Amino acid sequence: MDASPRPGRHPVTAPRGHDPDQEQEATVSRKTGRTLYSRADLRRVHGISESTLQNLWTDRENNGHPPVADTIDGVMHWDGDAWATWHHELQRQRAAASTTNPPKLDGDPEEMVGPAEAAKVCGFADSTTVSHYVKNPPEGWPEPDGWDELPTRRRPKWKRWRLWQYLADRKGRGHAGGRPAGRRGLAYPYQGDERLTLARQAIKANPGAKNAELIPQLQEQTEKTYSRTVWNLILKSAREHPEE
Repeated sequence: MDASPRPGRHPVTAPRGHDPDQEQEATVSRKTGRTLYSRADLRRVHGISESTLQNLWTDRENNGHPPVADTIDGVMHWDGDAWATWHHELQRQRAAASTTNPPKLDGDPEEMVGPAEAAKVCGFADSTTVSHYVKNPPEGWPEPDGWDELPTRRRPKWKRWRLWQYLADRKGRGHAGGRPAGRRGLAYPYQGDERLTLARQAIKANPGAKNAELIPQLQEQTEKTYSRTVWNLILKSAREHPEE
């Protein structure tokens, strides 16, 4: 019996911080050479429940979920990198909409940050809250992804995307677990973002244009290069909220 992997599938190790001890078998597209993940693969690699993944797919018209890259043996597969980029951006949006204090939602999603930076990411006044959460974690607070070994103590570190996920998913705060009083962080995704202004201007100047036509123009107008996934989300918000 031939025990080699079936054509197009290769053993790969899941990214650090997701499932470090589990080797995954990922499908590699013969056309593009890019890694494809089924829903089961996404669940293992990103640590997201089956029901959450199903809900994300069901709500794809509203959340910009990437399209199916290929269907293999009747099972839907998505481009692994495109899906991760989209999911990080979705977490960033939801985090911004679920916190009252201004959170810090820029930076590399995979970057490891210590308590001081974690406090800025979460919109806390200082790192005291983070230190408290390490000892007495509230529901959903992530375990550290790593530790710095200092002479007298260990300092925890988290990936930015894990903190964004906590902000996006945490329960309402305030009395009896209700929503926080007053205005939430953002009324809609990318509110106040200069990229949203650019997207609105592009749509106004080209009212019949599709995203695929607008994105190349928008990518030339920013100093930093943003992916098509990010611009699709920004354009979606611009169409839904044409005015401030």
